Amino acid sequence: MSGRAVWLARGFRVLGLAAVVAGVWLGRSWALLAAAGGVLLTLGVTLPPAVRAWGSRRGLLPPADLSHTLDLLRRANGAVCGWAVGLEDGELEVSGDAHVHKDHLRRGAALVQLASADGRSHVAREPEGTYVAAGDFPYGAGLLLLQPNASTDLAEAVVDDLRRFVAALRLAELRTADAQHQNVARRLAVITGGAQTLEAIARAGAELAQHFAQRGAVVVLTDAATASARIVACSTAADRRLQGLTLPPAAPVVRAIETGVPVASQRNDDIFGPGMPERRRQERVGVAYPLVDGHFIVGALVLLGPTIAANAAAAEQIGRLVMELGPRVAAARAVREAEERAVLDPLTGLRNRREFEKQVDQERVSREPGESGAPAAVREPGTLIYVDLDHFKALNDTLGHAAGDAALRHVAGILQAQVRDVDLVARIGGEEFAVWLPRAPLEQGLEVAERMRRAVESSGWRWNSTPYPMTASCGVAAYPETVRDINNLRSAADAALYRAKEAGRNRVEKARPGD
Repeated sequence: MSGRAVWLARGFRVLGLAAVVAGVWLGRSWALLAAAGGVLLTLGVTLPPAVRAWGSRRGLLPPADLSHTLDLLRRANGAVCGWAVGLEDGELEVSGDAHVHKDHLRRGAALVQLASADGRSHVAREPEGTYVAAGDFPYGAGLLLLQPNASTDLAEAVVDDLRRFVAALRLAELRTADAQHQNVARRLAVITGGAQTLEAIARAGAELAQHFAQRGAVVVLTDAATASARIVACSTAADRRLQGLTLPPAAPVVRAIETGVPVASQRNDDIFGPGMPERRRQERVGVAYPLVDGHFIVGALVLLGPTIAANAAAAEQIGRLVMELGPRVAAARAVREAEERAVLDPLTGLRNRREFEKQVDQERVSREPGESGAPAAVREPGTLIYVDLDHFKALNDTLGHAAGDAALRHVAGILQAQVRDVDLVARIGGEEFAVWLPRAPLEQGLEVAERMRRAVESSGWRWNSTPYPMTASCGVAAYPETVRDINNLRSAADAALYRAKEAGRNRVEKARPGD
């Protein structure tokens, strides 16, 4: 209520009370004055609440032009570009230069998305400038500064400006007149608008649940291949160490998924089941709500803490969220499974031949000279290893195809365990595997191949409780040590593998010049 309305109400009260007293004192002809005083007194009492109610119905002024505000922020910091995410109308991008490279725009947008997801500030110093981003899920903002090596003080000052901008976005959401009655489906659609992965959509659902219930939330999804349940997303108020944890079958969450009925843990019972490591038990009590897509249960939304009262506003919001989140998660998982089928070997879970060759071809293109004949900008080494199981046909014929499939899965796990996160392992044929080691010289590639050979030999594979010997041969080719043209890597590695087989198997051979 404005100050003018306050003083006006006080004046009405004083005049009204004076008129009533005078009218009563003088009597008869002053009765009209007493009535007028009563009216003024009534206005003085009722005006403040009326003004307050009118102000609340009136709502806030429409928000300022966010694009203009972000552009002012960009200019104030001498930045080339600016980004904002999490907005109802989608991502926002402003630029002071029409010729900014598309890769730079994508790089900045990706960094802002990361900041919006983890709630942290990020500074990336690149040749084209310094990217600075800050976020508070689902909002994020960022700038590309002109200086490639912006000072720490400058970066921190920009982070402060971005955090104020993000805080203004958050405040505008909370102060919106219909924020408490906003449709849950619409809000979920807004915060998942930029989500591209299953984990990102699950995280958005967990954060929205936390916003409604004011407590930590976790999303658990089922894995049809392993018949298990795994935690895929945690809100900011939940224990992040739970991320990626596979739950035991006796967990109340699993029971909710199996029965399709919400389950609440009792007292000292852990909502995530017995046998949880003590360090992960920040929260024991919780309620698991099944996530349903049609007739199928795809997982559960878990709210940590005591059960929410049925008549609480949050209870209705959580119920609507559960109804909306299930189909969204199921759709995202279907997309992921389709993508995985296109790039993964269904038996071993490794990359398939097509995806492997695509990755290696991309590496080859990055090393080729440009159209003008100039040398390639990247001249980093790389090693290719071909691995072939010895006497696999005999194993298949003796023990059967089921045993052969089990042996291939066994070896795939061994090979994957011997490499770095940046390395690529694929099954490219029946019993043949390929391993690509980017930025690894020949010596390092030979060490990895020998480690793989020893791991396979000593793995002690069994079939029906009976041990069966298993060995592998490896051929190694490296750029630029054994081949000068990266296009010749595959043929060189294949020739080296052939020599390993001819020399008695269960050995590692490196490519020779001319292979």
